[in-house]
Amino acid sequence: MRSYENLNLISENREPQRSYYIPYDTLEKALKGNKEDSEYYRLLNGEWNFAYFNRDIDVPEVITKWDKIPVPSNWQMHGYDIPYYTNVNYPYAVDSPYVPDDNPCGVYNREFIVDRQWKERDTYIVFEGVNSCLYLYINDEYVGYSQGSHLQSEFNISKYVKKGSNNITVRVLKWCSGSYLEDQDFFRLSGIFRDVYLLSRDKNSARDIEIKVENKNISVSEKDYVIYDGENKIDKLDNPILWNAEKPHLYKVVVKSCSEYIPFNVGIRDISVSDKGELLINGVSVKLKGVNHHDTNPKFGHYTPYETMKSELLKMKELNVNCIRTSHYPPNPEFLNLCDELGFYVVDETDIEIHGFVSRNGGYVYDMESEDWICNQEVWKNSFVERAQRMVERDKNHPCVIMWSMGNESGYGSNHDAMIAWTKNRDKSRLVHYEGANLINDKCDVDVVSRMYTSVSGIEEFAKNEDKRPFFLCEYSHAMGNGPGDVWDYWQRIYQYPKLIGGCIWEWADHAVFADGAYRYGGDFGETTHDGNFCCDGLVFADRSFKAGSLEAKAVYQYMRTSVNGNKLTISNLYDFTNLNEYKLQWKVVCDGETIKAGEMICDIKPHQSKEYTLDFTLPENCKLGCYLNLSLTGEYEVAAEQHDLHVAIKTDSNAVTSSPKFVEEKQLIIITGENYVYKFNKHYGSFESITVNGEEKLTDIIKLTAWRAPTDNDRRIKYEWGLFEDNRSGVNLNRIFSKVYFCELADNKIIVNGSLAGISRSPFLRFNVMFTILGNGSIKVELEGKVKENCVYLPRLGFEFSIPKKNKEFRYYGMGPYENYLDMCHHTKVDMYESSVDKEYVPYIVPQEHGNHTRTKFVEIGGLRFTTESEFEFNISKYTSEMLTAAAHTDELMENESNIVRIDYKNSGIGSNSCGPELLEQYRLSEKHIKFKFYIKPVM
Repeated sequence: MRSYENLNLISENREPQRSYYIPYDTLEKALKGNKEDSEYYRLLNGEWNFAYFNRDIDVPEVITKWDKIPVPSNWQMHGYDIPYYTNVNYPYAVDSPYVPDDNPCGVYNREFIVDRQWKERDTYIVFEGVNSCLYLYINDEYVGYSQGSHLQSEFNISKYVKKGSNNITVRVLKWCSGSYLEDQDFFRLSGIFRDVYLLSRDKNSARDIEIKVENKNISVSEKDYVIYDGENKIDKLDNPILWNAEKPHLYKVVVKSCSEYIPFNVGIRDISVSDKGELLINGVSVKLKGVNHHDTNPKFGHYTPYETMKSELLKMKELNVNCIRTSHYPPNPEFLNLCDELGFYVVDETDIEIHGFVSRNGGYVYDMESEDWICNQEVWKNSFVERAQRMVERDKNHPCVIMWSMGNESGYGSNHDAMIAWTKNRDKSRLVHYEGANLINDKCDVDVVSRMYTSVSGIEEFAKNEDKRPFFLCEYSHAMGNGPGDVWDYWQRIYQYPKLIGGCIWEWADHAVFADGAYRYGGDFGETTHDGNFCCDGLVFADRSFKAGSLEAKAVYQYMRTSVNGNKLTISNLYDFTNLNEYKLQWKVVCDGETIKAGEMICDIKPHQSKEYTLDFTLPENCKLGCYLNLSLTGEYEVAAEQHDLHVAIKTDSNAVTSSPKFVEEKQLIIITGENYVYKFNKHYGSFESITVNGEEKLTDIIKLTAWRAPTDNDRRIKYEWGLFEDNRSGVNLNRIFSKVYFCELADNKIIVNGSLAGISRSPFLRFNVMFTILGNGSIKVELEGKVKENCVYLPRLGFEFSIPKKNKEFRYYGMGPYENYLDMCHHTKVDMYESSVDKEYVPYIVPQEHGNHTRTKFVEIGGLRFTTESEFEFNISKYTSEMLTAAAHTDELMENESNIVRIDYKNSGIGSNSCGPELLEQYRLSEKHIKFKFYIKPVM
C-alpha cells in the first residue's frame, strides 16, 4: 500500500486546525486588514518551477528540467493532463482506498527568503487548497503530508529553514485515498489552486482563537483584546448593532498575543428555530433565497482571484440572493470574509461527497445496507470526522455561517452520526444540515430537514406534516441552459408556510473550460467517461453575465410585492430588517407603450409590513393595445419591479377594405393580386410560398405549420418523448415532421386547407383545418383549428414558421420583453413596446437550444410584415432554424441560416427545471387537445 492510500496516514506533521486569521506587527495594520502589509505574512503566489509526470513512480530524485507554472492554478488549465468532467461516476475503478497505479504527479519548486528577524521566530507555511494531496519538502528535507483538497494545511517549518535563501518542493498527486471523499459534480482538476503563504509567529503566540457571540455580547478565548466599531474603540457593548445579511454590521476585535495583533471581523447575531419551524435570525423569521456556489472559472479552473470572488458576490446581491451553500466543500477563507462584510447567510459544507458509490455495481442505487459504503466503515471514520472538524475549526468565527453541512450525496452511515455528534458538541450556536439524512427518513440529529429537487407539491406535503424542524431545499430549480422556469411556483409555497425556509438554486455559474475560442464541457477533452454538458447548469453564464433565468430568480427573490385596485396600490415589504424608505419607488402608467402619468415616492414601510397608497392618475376609456402600471424600486440599482394590468377596454383597429383582391387559380397555385401586393398560395403544400408587397418579396420559403423546438437542457428528459434521438423508439418524432394536405379549396376570398402533421414513422399527432382569409387591405387572416391525438404527449410548441430575407433584422413588438420569456419564466419581463434585432435575440447557451421566445404579444413587425392578433400570441425571431440548434453541440458549430426565421406561435410550453428536477408543471404544458388560434399577417405598405 502506498502512503497516500493509507487511511491511517491522512496527514503527517500537519498543524492542528485553527481559526483563520493573519497576524500583524502593529495595531494600525491590523485595523486596516491589508494582509500584504503585515511583516509577519509573505505570499508565495506567483511563478513556480514545475515538472509533470504521468506516474508518481517516475519522479526522479533530482529534477533537472523545469517548466514554469503560476500558483495558484490547476495544471490541467496549463496543458498538463486534461480537464475531466464527471458528475457521479468516479474516474477510476471503485476499490477504496486504492487509486490507479498510474497516478500523475506535479512537482512544484521555488526559492524563498528568510531574513534574520524571521529566523528568530517560528515560521509556518500555509496551503489554502491543494488537490488531491501534497508532500512537502524544505531544503530537500521531508516536512510532512496532507490531504483534503479544499481544507487548510499548515506546517511548522522552523527547524527546516535557514537564514537567507531556502528551497521549497511540493509533490502533488492527482489522486489519493481522500479522492474517494471528493467525488463532487465538477471538472476534476489538480494542483495548488489556492494561496500559499508563510507566517512568522512568536514562539509563544496564541494558536487557535475563538470568538463567541452570546446574549448580544462578545467573548474571546484570549484575554488581551480590544473591540472597535468602525474607527472607535469601545469598552462596553451597550445595545450593539446586530449582524444580518441585509445589514451586515461588523465589529473589529483585535487580539494582542505577544508581539502580534490578530484582527477578526465579528458580527453579533443569534440563530434559532421557532415552534413553527421558522428559521430565526435575531428572533426574526428569515427566508433563505439562495444559490449553490462552486469554485469554477473558465480560464483558471478551481482558482478564483479575490476580485472575481467579490464581483460574483456583488452580482448575487444584485439578484437578491441572500444565502450561499458552499457546494460541496469549504470555500476560500477570503470568500467567507466577503460574505461577512457584504451580507450573506452561508451553509458551509464539508469536503465530502462519495456519490459514485451508487453506481459501483452498475445502475444507480443507494443500497445503504451494503457494507462497502465507506460512510459505514469504521476504517473511514477518522477521514470523515476530521474533515468536519477542520471546516468547523477554520470557519467558527464567521457570522455569515449559519449552518454546518456534513457533505453532499454521500449516503448515510455511522460516520455521519459521528460527524454530526462532534459538530453539535463543538458548536451549539449553529444548525447542522445534511440532505442525505433522508435516506434514513431524517431519523438522526440534524436540525434541518433537507431535500433536493423535491416538486412544488412535495414541499407543500412536508409543510403540512408534523415534523417541527425547518425544511430547506438545498438544491432546487436546476438552472441548466435556458431556465430555470419554476422558481415562482416554489416561492408561492415557501412564503405560504412558515417552516419552508427557502432553498438554494442549483447552481450559481456554468462550469466550462474556455478553449479554442469557445466554452467546452465533458467529453470535449477525450475523457473516457463523462457527463457531457451537465456541468453547464448555472444561474449565470460561465463569464458571470446574466441570462433570463438570472433575472427571473431576481424577480422572484425580490423583497417587494404589490397589488392594485383602481388607484389603490398596496405594497408589502418582504425585507426582514430593512425599511422600504431606504429606496425610491417610481411608478408610471403606460398605455399603448406611451407613458401618460408618472411619479415617485418614498414608502415608509417596516419589514414584514404592508401599506396602501393612492396614486394620482386617470385612465382613458379605451386603448389599442393595453394599459399598465409599472413599478420600480431603486437604490444603487433596481432591486424590485412589478407590473399590473389596469384592464382598460381594448379598441381594435378595423381591417379597412380598400379594394377587393383578385384570385386566379392555377394547377398548383392560387395567385392573389391587390393594390400593391401579389400573393402566391401553393395548393400542394397548403400554404403561401410568396408574399410580394410593392414589388418586394417578403418570404424566402413556404410558410410552415410546425411543432418542434430545439430542446432546452431542461427538456433533456421529455425530448425523448417528443423527438427522434439515438435508438429512442417511443417518441412522437416531432423533429422530423411530415405535413400532409388532404384538400385545399378556394371559396370567395378564403382558402381552406385540411391536413395533418405526423412525425416520421408515426401516425398523425395533429389533424387541422386552416382558413386563410385575404382581406381587401392585403391582410391575411389565419385561423387554425386543430385536434391533437388523445394519447399524444404535450407538445413543445405549435405555430407557423416564416422564412424572411436575411437583410430584415430589425423589428419592433408589443409584448413581454425585453428579455426572452416563457409561460413559467416571465416575471422578469413586462408588457411594453420594444425594438430589437435578430442579433440581440440570440442567447449564447453553451449547448445551442431553444431561446428568444416572447409571450403575451399583440403584434410584431419585421421586414414589412406586421403579425397581429385580437388576443395574444407568442413569437420568436432567430437567425437559426430549430433543426440547426438541435444539431449543434457547441455555439461555435452554428452557421447562420440563409434566411431569418420568424415563429408565430399559439403557445410554447414552459421551461421548468427537469434537467435534474421535477417534470414541468401541468399548467405550463401545451397539452390542449382542441386548439383554436387566430392572427393576421398585415403588409406594411
